[in-house]
Amino acid sequence: MVLKILFLQFFCLVILISSSSSSSLSDFTNTSNGIDLKLQQAEADPVIVKVSKDASSKFKTVQDALNSIQQPNNKRVIVSIATGVYREKIVIPITLPFITFLGDAKGNSKITWNDSYSTIGSDGKPLETYKSASVAVEADYFIAINMIFKNTAYFPTKVEQAVAIRVTGNKAAFYNCLFYGVQDTLYDHKGLHYFKNCYIQGAVDFVFGDGTSLYEAKVVLLPTALQAPVTDAGALVELN
Repeated sequence: MVLKILFLQFFCLVILISSSSSSSLSDFTNTSNGIDLKLQQAEADPVIVKVSKDASSKFKTVQDALNSIQQPNNKRVIVSIATGVYREKIVIPITLPFITFLGDAKGNSKITWNDSYSTIGSDGKPLETYKSASVAVEADYFIAINMIFKNTAYFPTKVEQAVAIRVTGNKAAFYNCLFYGVQDTLYDHKGLHYFKNCYIQGAVDFVFGDGTSLYEAKVVLLPTALQAPVTDAGALVELN
């Protein structure tokens, strides 16, 4: 299991470093030899934190696992997420870089929430698009492997923005991940991001933002934004 984690980790790190060919090299590196020192140092001593719905792990929610990490973080923390549906709204703050979400190998680790543009927040105001995300990645060097990200907001008569994931941090990589929503599914907000062997489903600007990203993914456009609640096959698929 550890060897498999390290292999997948290495795969995504190679992606992050080699993707410099698609943009200015200085955007990706801080040394003359093309190696990102921050990334190199963070990977030297990775830590694994386990999350599961049963008693096999200390943490039952992904957010609780994130809250246990000392901030500011300076090492790779692999949050190993067991099979299950995690109904929670997650924020990875800027002080928690180098986080990896590692889902079950069969693709049954799902994070889902149902906020939308008009959902009223704790301040009594609508969340709007930016804060509607089920998962918000504000930190740099985020990696997700074998994960499902979903927004299940239901619009029987009037569709509005309901983000499954917002990626604001720089140098993020997604491998073998699924993204489900209706309007504005994947908010590629800003930064350099890479999506490999991923599946994105939605309607009406379902991939949007100002990110400089490379997508090697299957994209499915829903025929209409007004539909029954979002459903999915519940498992990852091999994409070409």
